[in-house]
Amino acid sequence: MRDMRMCQEPIIGGIAEWCVQAKRGQFMASAIEMLEFLVGRLNGLLLSLCKGAAVVLLAIMLGIIVAAVFFRYALSDAIPWSEEIAKFVMVWMTFIAVPVGLKLGAHIAIDALANRLRGRLYFLLQIWIFSAVIVLMLMFVDAASFLAWNARIQRASTIDVSILYVYAAMPIGCAITALVSFEFWLNAVKGLIDPSRGTDRRVDVADPGLIG
Repeated sequence: MRDMRMCQEPIIGGIAEWCVQAKRGQFMASAIEMLEFLVGRLNGLLLSLCKGAAVVLLAIMLGIIVAAVFFRYALSDAIPWSEEIAKFVMVWMTFIAVPVGLKLGAHIAIDALANRLRGRLYFLLQIWIFSAVIVLMLMFVDAASFLAWNARIQRASTIDVSILYVYAAMPIGCAITALVSFEFWLNAVKGLIDPSRGTDRRVDVADPGLIG
């Protein structure tokens, strides 16, 4: 009887320890989920502003180009600042559209490996990918901020505007992209802890040959 109790104690202790670890994992997943929700709300606000600004900038750029063509060929009186301003508007439109495209999954991606993974292996790959994206975007923010600040004394050639206002699009767009990547990173960490709570962002995943 005593030997049986001695055999049962490690088993019961192991089960209790497993339950503690499971509860701890669920708590961590819940905490990450709450942080992901807060970051997602912030990103939702920022991306709404980016979408609206991108539409307005696209309309402005199109209007400038149409006006430039009309004045040049219909009135034989070219607008001197049209090309430069259109380029500046396009720069801003591009950088604020990057995080929107990332959120929607619209960027070109090599997904041959990702589409073959499932469960924790998939979320582990996502952690690696978005960790790299976050580091890269933060490096861009640092370099672009330095570049924009140094360009503050430069003026546009056709209008009296500091190039700082043009280059500022780079750190702003990269910072918002880093925030969107951080939201995806949190989802991947949550999925690594508990795959049932992670969101699989793939649109089409073939069943044959899945790994994991």
